[in-house]
This record gives sequence, C-alpha cells and structure tokens, in this order.
Amino acid sequence: MTISYSDQFFKLLLRWKGSLWKTIWKDLALYLLLYYTINMVYRFGMTDENQAKFLRYIVLFNGWTHEIPLTFLLGFYVAMIIRRWWEQCQWISWPDQLLFNVSALIRGNEPETRIIRRTIARYCILSSVLAWRSVSLRVLMRYPTDEHLVTSGLMNQEEYEMFRQIEVKVDPHKKWFVPLNWIQTMLVRCLEQERLTHSNELRGLLDNLNHYRQGFFQLFLYDWITIPLVYTQVATISVYGFFAFTLIGRQFPSVNDAKESVDLYIPVFTILQFLFYIGWLKVGEDLMFPFGADDEDFEFNYILDRNFEMAYLIVDDLHGQVPPCYVDSLNAPVELLHTKGSRGLFMHAQKQHLRKHEISELEMAMADEHDMPGSAKGPFCCVQKPSKKSTSRSHSFDHLPRHLSRNSNGPTFARTSLQKKPIL
Repeated sequence: MTISYSDQFFKLLLRWKGSLWKTIWKDLALYLLLYYTINMVYRFGMTDENQAKFLRYIVLFNGWTHEIPLTFLLGFYVAMIIRRWWEQCQWISWPDQLLFNVSALIRGNEPETRIIRRTIARYCILSSVLAWRSVSLRVLMRYPTDEHLVTSGLMNQEEYEMFRQIEVKVDPHKKWFVPLNWIQTMLVRCLEQERLTHSNELRGLLDNLNHYRQGFFQLFLYDWITIPLVYTQVATISVYGFFAFTLIGRQFPSVNDAKESVDLYIPVFTILQFLFYIGWLKVGEDLMFPFGADDEDFEFNYILDRNFEMAYLIVDDLHGQVPPCYVDSLNAPVELLHTKGSRGLFMHAQKQHLRKHEISELEMAMADEHDMPGSAKGPFCCVQKPSKKSTSRSHSFDHLPRHLSRNSNGPTFARTSLQKKPIL
C-alpha cells in the first residue's frame, strides 16, 4: 500500500515501513562487504610495492567516477516515472459520480426500481474486479477465478453462465467490459420504460459510464506500454557501474607520500552517495509498476471495499433521504465557531494583489460625454447618451410575496403557517 505519513521530520527518518532503509539495506550491506574485503586485501595482503601500484589504480578509478553523468540520467528517469505513477493514480475508477446520478435520476422506492439501482451498483464493482485483477496482484490473489466472484455474491449463477458463454478471441481473459455493457442496456431500457424522463438524462448517465470505463482502459495501457527497457538498462547500469568503480576508487591509501588525504576507515561521503543514488534508483523501480503488493503499490483491495460500501450506500440506503426544511431555519443565526485549540492557530487570509491599490479622487469622478474617448473626433463620437429614465433603478420590494418583509439586515421570512410545515 502507499504509506501515508504526517509525523515530525526526525521521526520520519526513523520509520522502517516504506522507508529508504528498508529499500536499500541489502544493497548497502553487500557494497560495504565488498568494499572492506578489498580494503583488507589492500592493507594486509599486499607488499609495499604492490600497494604503490594499487595506488595508481585508485587514482584512475576515482577519475572515472567523475565521467558518469549520474545526476542527469537519474533525474530525468525518476521524474518521468513519478509523473507516470501519479497519472496512473488519477486514472483509478471511482463509481461515485455515476451512482450519484443514477440515484438522482432513477427515482422511486418500489422493489423493481431498487433492484435496478442495486444491480447497477453491483455491476460497477464487478467490472472493477474483472479489470483490476488483470493488472493488480492484490486483486488477483483475492479473486483468482470467476467462481470466486459467484461465491462472493458479485455475480449470480445466471450471470455467470452468460458471462462464460461470451467469447473474446483476442484475449479470452479480458471480458471486464461485459458488466458495463449490461449497465448500458439497463439504462436504455429505463428510458424506454419511462423510469428516465428524458433522453438527456440517459446521455448524462452514459457519459458518466464512459468516464468510469475509460479509467480501466487507461490502466491497461499503462500496464501494457511501459518505459522503454533500454532507458531502464542505461539508468541501472550507470548507477551500479558507478559504485563498482568506487569500490576501488574510493579506497583510502595507507601509503601516501604527498600526505594529501586522511586515512579514513569508514567512507562516509561514499556511503552518503550510495544512499542518494541507489535510493533514487529504487524509487523509480518501486513506482514503475505500482500494481503489486509492495509498500508503495496501490491498495486496490481497500479501494474495492470502499467502493462496494459507497455504491450501496448511495443507490439504496441514502436514496431519497433529506432532512426536513423549515422556514424557521432561515432566521436562525449562523456563526462559524472555533474550539480553544483552533482559535490559537494562525490563519493566513486570502489577499488580492489590488488590496492596497489607491485611486485618486479625480480618477473616481464620474465621466461625462466630453471625457469619452473620441468625443470630439474619433470612432466613438457617436456614442448615444443613456436615457435618464434608465439611470434610476428600482429598489422596491413590492414584487416579493406578502410574507416577506425588509428590515435593516435585508429581507427575511415573516412568521407564517409555513413554520411548522416542511417545504420539501
């Protein structure tokens, strides 16, 4: 799942799940093992003459590490992967908009109407299971076969028989669109049976259905068309090749006639570089395929559970529910209150860039016809002066109903018999 965090900065550095340490500790342990193996051989297994020769290789390999444009390669590579990862997250299909409109347009609490709405909701969840189990390991492990769909109640036996008889020669496992086609047919029949009052309502529902379908199709494209393998190979070989050279190039020589460097037994800066570059590369590797079961992969099982609960809540439990609306509620004072804890928080109010702009008295004076552009000569010399009758605007409230009155705070509802009778 994608790890959420909102803790203090130093506490975040010590977290293990989904962290840098969990991602690269094996690579770092292997690197340090190889580094100190070479270091021990150099210090205790070589003669002074061989150490002097090995010093030349240290200088040579260290020079080669400066020739690899690692920052440029990794920066572009990881930026492209993160953008692609976020776009995939945005294409996850949520049935809320479709089902809100289904609940609003297919009205009624008759058994037949309720069954129609609940069936549409169930087909939405069924299509998401069929689609996501083709790309997500979590969903595939939860519903590995069609029989599991029947057992879970997402598909009855009659629907299963119809679904099994449908043949797709190109890819027999990609029949995720079938429940969406059933929804489309149900919506058309609702219009024919006058459960939908106008063809525009059907058009709006079909647009919502198409947007819901488009999310599955886009995820299939992202799963099919990946980042070119050659670019991944270039980035990976560059990073690991760089640190292969540092195994020798970052050794601290024990024999140094010039005495230009300090003999450090722990390559601190090299370890920091390892954390940066290998961690950077691991970010790209983890986010390239976010449909698995790693810490930062999409939690499709939670999304399924959430969508299932929301779907039936929208089309059935909350259908037709609204609190009674009384006239008295308009006269009740409304004040946005604070708790003692929230009042002490500093609030940054919105500020427009013209809030301090000053206009002189001369500029605020009303213009007459002589001040108009081109009043004497020019294209605007024929501007017609507005009629005096049109300059006065009526502020009378005579057109309002009699039970409305006006006070210093504006028009309010007077007490009438509507106080005890709901408007809706």
